Amino acid sequence: MHILEAFLKARALEFDELLEITNLKSEELNKQLEYQITKKRLTKKNNTYSLKHDFYVGKIDLKEGFGFLLLDGDDLYLEDRDLSNGLDKDIVLVRKGRFNKVIEILNRATHELVCSVKKVKTKIYLIPNKPFRLTIELKDPVDFIGGEVILVRLDEYYDTSVLGSVKKVLGFVTDPGIDILSLVYEAGFPYEFSQENLAYAESLDRTINLESRYLPTDEYIVTIDGSDAKDLDDAISLKMVDNYYHLAVHIADVSHYVEEGSIIDKEAYQKATSCYLADRVIPMLPRRLSNDLCSLNVGTEKYALSVYMVLDLQGNIISHDIKETVINVNRRLSYQEVNLYLNGGTLNDSNLEHNIDLMLELSNLLEQTRYKRGALVFESPEYQYILDDNNDIIDVTLREVGISEGIIESFMILTNEVVSTHLTMLDLPCIYRVHDKPKEERIQLLYEQLKPLKINVPIRKHFSPKGLQKLLESIKGDPLELIISDLFLKSMSKAKYDRINIGHFGLASQFYSHFTSPIRRYPDLLLHRLVKAFLLHPANLKKQIQFYESIIPDIAIHASEMEKISDDLEREVDKLKVAEFMNKHIGEIFTATVSGMTRSGLFVRTEKGIEGMVHVKIMDDYYVYDEKKMTLTGERSKKTFRLGNKVKVQLMDVNVSLRQISFKLIK
Repeated sequence: MHILEAFLKARALEFDELLEITNLKSEELNKQLEYQITKKRLTKKNNTYSLKHDFYVGKIDLKEGFGFLLLDGDDLYLEDRDLSNGLDKDIVLVRKGRFNKVIEILNRATHELVCSVKKVKTKIYLIPNKPFRLTIELKDPVDFIGGEVILVRLDEYYDTSVLGSVKKVLGFVTDPGIDILSLVYEAGFPYEFSQENLAYAESLDRTINLESRYLPTDEYIVTIDGSDAKDLDDAISLKMVDNYYHLAVHIADVSHYVEEGSIIDKEAYQKATSCYLADRVIPMLPRRLSNDLCSLNVGTEKYALSVYMVLDLQGNIISHDIKETVINVNRRLSYQEVNLYLNGGTLNDSNLEHNIDLMLELSNLLEQTRYKRGALVFESPEYQYILDDNNDIIDVTLREVGISEGIIESFMILTNEVVSTHLTMLDLPCIYRVHDKPKEERIQLLYEQLKPLKINVPIRKHFSPKGLQKLLESIKGDPLELIISDLFLKSMSKAKYDRINIGHFGLASQFYSHFTSPIRRYPDLLLHRLVKAFLLHPANLKKQIQFYESIIPDIAIHASEMEKISDDLEREVDKLKVAEFMNKHIGEIFTATVSGMTRSGLFVRTEKGIEGMVHVKIMDDYYVYDEKKMTLTGERSKKTFRLGNKVKVQLMDVNVSLRQISFKLIK
């Protein structure tokens, strides 16, 4: 690694810290540090090395015609001319000044690239699917016919070009779904299962052995999921006994089939999560497992890990037990039909309706408990994309989230907390889902951004979950609620997996882990193994503790990284589908809200939730950007644009391949 890359997370490091980060020998480290001091990029005081005040190390977030250097505090804006040959997600050294400038590329982020092949007579041109500032050339000639979509491995970087080789031919530009497939490979998310994996999955025995497991006989078990869901990994049963709620949450026992170290386990670890895209699901496990053997389908006996909880009338847990079970789901329900019932409809089954009423009652108690301790609830709308048989987008609609989704969420949160607390109280290894409190400077910046919106913010410098909770409550029903929620979310830290528990700030939860979705998340599968190894079948405990202590940190880091890749991929696919939809509406006029801004222009969001940009270069004045106040002000007209302003815009251009939408303001 480049020596300056060590300063990505901290501006000052001691020599011993640099030794550990870089894995260099003392002599070589000294040599490289002295060189950077002579280049006037580093300073030395005693045994501490620091970046000079005008130098920053960070990751490039590349846009069309500009970019940002992503930092822990305020990001630095980069003009196109000052990006040098920096590419998206590269780690770079930037000198801050009147114009921030990329000085050196420290680490290239792009090692593979999806390209389309263009053939002119006998000459081959490789057209990247995303912005790429370098010419791509192949090491060895390939006999293309033109129109192929290929995955290129980038082997050698030069100043203006990069030399690569063909890793895989994905198809042709005319193939249905090739646009999304290209994004999947571009993101580096594992797409296909190996033949060995699929064969292994098919060989698994579906015979259910009842002898060693608890078989519930007095429970009415239901699943509540989306109507199109095929991987059903949680089921619930609930009854009232002597004024106590008896809640059982049954989770598919994936660990029964996926043995540690097996080919299925290795490939599941590589993915670490299922990825849900507009037109397809990339499952973590082969469909033989995710949709069949492990899915808690109605009327079939399935292995489960069940958490039995007894709660009092205030929603407090009195006792709990974790059991290996064989369950048989009595009824499959969809969110939609439960929501219809809770809004005055019927399920045509009085006992089931009573059961759903009881679930709502308990869910409300649990929600009140989370509220009292300071849990944060953000309004974050989800959009769904209506596709035709050719996967072409027809419409964009707001996904409705109803009461039943909240019921299931409450029960899953509770179960995750119970399992996490159990392992922690016994001082046993656990993989936690942690969410750090936001940095104080980010909250102060948030408060500064909210003031011009006439939002009352706390005067005190320090903040607490309860204070943020009150602030979120104060904006409910406000026309700018969604935009303000976006600002809140951007100020929050990112949740991740970790061996060390720091709690979950957003849920105001002291102990939290993921247990309830082992079909689609590897950390949940790992937690099932921990429960079995330590609680249900303890043997060679000291050896088991040492083993899991050694592997959990790396699994946590990898799972967090893959979750981010999956989330980014889902967003890019959504942006692609939206761009395809908007491409059919060029020239149309929309009512929109100013949702963000940079020096380059305004971000505006239409009533359907579709966001695009109004570039300053096509606005009616020279506009000056104030980062703290989040305003753009005309130099001559003094006209000021703020977050939340209603505007009329005309759709001017859509670049589908770059997923970029451009509007212009209508007076």
